[in-house]
Amino acid sequence: MDTTLKDRSDITVILVFFISLAIAGVLGGGFVVRDYAHARASVSWPQVDGVVLSQLGDGSKRLRYAYSIGGRTYQSHRERFFTARFLRSEALVCFPGEALTVYVDPQHHTFSVLRTGGVGAVFVLFSLLSGACIFFGVGGVVWTLSERAAKHSPDTDAKFNIGRDAHFQ
Repeated sequence: MDTTLKDRSDITVILVFFISLAIAGVLGGGFVVRDYAHARASVSWPQVDGVVLSQLGDGSKRLRYAYSIGGRTYQSHRERFFTARFLRSEALVCFPGEALTVYVDPQHHTFSVLRTGGVGAVFVLFSLLSGACIFFGVGGVVWTLSERAAKHSPDTDAKFNIGRDAHFQ
């Protein structure tokens, strides 16, 4: 295989990795910020009565429930926010037809949860992780491109030859 082609291939793989890392950091950071903002806001959301449609043990992967607000009926499966999944709380045991309390976003009635709030430490941890992904992703792209530019620069060879020639004369 031609070394130029191999170098281009290697650089492409490295760039794809670092760009993917940066994109994952941006997407992950956006997700955790949005999730934690909703989790904090949910503490003041209005409560409505809901009813369980299906339980976890009947072949479905999620608890489904329905609730009515403003004369319309909605269905959801969201038990809690991602940043609240790390809270130690008792398991929610519900059976179809059983009543439960649902917390509904007052601006978007289709968005609801059964447990409000989130964990600030989880938000900070995932924010730092997302920031690190962005930092190393962008830094890796810059480093890779600068190394490639330095390696293939005609000035680099001339500078080193001048320095060597002056030293040995």
